[in-house]
Amino acid sequence: MRLIESEIKELKLKILDMAELVRVQFDQCIQALDDLNRDLASRIVKREDEVDSYDTRIARRCERIIALYQPVANDLRFVFTALRINDFLEQAGDQVSGIANKILAITGPFAPELLDALQLRTMERLTQAIFQKSLRAYFYERPDECKLLFHDDDAIDAINRAAFDILVRTIQDDPARTADYLHLLHIIRHLEKIGDFAVAIAEEAIFHAEGIVYRHTEMKFNPAARAQQTPVGQGLETSAELP
Repeated sequence: MRLIESEIKELKLKILDMAELVRVQFDQCIQALDDLNRDLASRIVKREDEVDSYDTRIARRCERIIALYQPVANDLRFVFTALRINDFLEQAGDQVSGIANKILAITGPFAPELLDALQLRTMERLTQAIFQKSLRAYFYERPDECKLLFHDDDAIDAINRAAFDILVRTIQDDPARTADYLHLLHIIRHLEKIGDFAVAIAEEAIFHAEGIVYRHTEMKFNPAARAQQTPVGQGLETSAELP
């Protein structure tokens, strides 16, 4: 095995560790949100530094590989992809921490009818699904699976867009809980951003496997074409571990 192959293998393992940490944090965050579990939310916030530590170590390892081995072709593409995915994972971790902080600020449960109108549970399920799938597709080099993620991201975006009007009407009917409803709106915005980072990871997985900048292709901007694909979230249960 070439030295650079050993370095790249170690780099991939570090990214896997970081991805698993963010995924676990996200799954716990959804549980904390569903139950308004303040203790669990507090633990999630306290672990944010672990994600930041991975971010720093992975970035330095990428710099080391470039400086010492001057990679080319597939090796260079992998390192560049790793750098970007590392950044997306760190930002997704920030969004998870943001949700946890909002949970800590909410004073009490919301009416089930409101959560149903917002489609919050559907948004949680879809976001978890595409985040999990994008990571699996990257680590197992399955670019065709990545191309199924964009359909569900459209659904997440639609839920996010509808949330504002619903919560404005809710605030008008119940102004005493305005702060809580605004926290809920921010949580929905955080979920939408996590979906965006999942899509960004999927695009990098396609680039790594095929050398195609997918965000510049027609499929990326053609919802009608994506609608003909099977949504990845349909019938999907997230697994207990990434692989």
